Amino acid sequence: MPTREPQVTPPKTFAINSSRDMLEKLKREIERLAGAIIRQEIVDHGQNAAMTAWHLTDWTWREIHSIPLRTLTANGGMPIRELKQFQEFVKRSCAELAYCEGIAVSTRHFTFSKLPVFSTRVAERFKINQDSIGKDGGATLHQFSPMGESVSYTTQAAELWITDGRSLTAAAEILENAFQWWRKFIDEMSCALETPVLGR
Repeated sequence: MPTREPQVTPPKTFAINSSRDMLEKLKREIERLAGAIIRQEIVDHGQNAAMTAWHLTDWTWREIHSIPLRTLTANGGMPIRELKQFQEFVKRSCAELAYCEGIAVSTRHFTFSKLPVFSTRVAERFKINQDSIGKDGGATLHQFSPMGESVSYTTQAAELWITDGRSLTAAAEILENAFQWWRKFIDEMSCALETPVLGR
């Protein structure tokens, strides 16, 4: 009796099919966070952006198999042969993605014990009024531009924080830096995929 070929099913990802698609999703989540004024929307978009930034490790690793391992070894300073090694390389290259990992893993498993040790919080004033703040148009905008791009954040969205116990860092800053790192990495990965390598 002939064996049946396994059927390939399309990914169950609502038309997100590549790391570039996930990168665009991350950008949209950051833009949604930037414009939010309602506490729960700020929390949702911040959480979604952090999870998307971390899940990009899975998406890029899936695509990276066609890049010669020596390219990643040279860039990473160590052999990269599996997803966990790639994730370690990503966190060494972009510290902000270690925070995104902690948020993504904590969301799924409730706890996270790896470094860095940090916590997240929303400004205390949201506890007083959980309805939208600045509905009357009084919300001011904060500018953040890590690499020449300008993103405007409402006052409320700028008050989503990550703290290591000593200092506060705006979640927007961490998410923006993670986005910029991924954009550069994916652009470089795309170039490497398009460049023929001798001896392959």
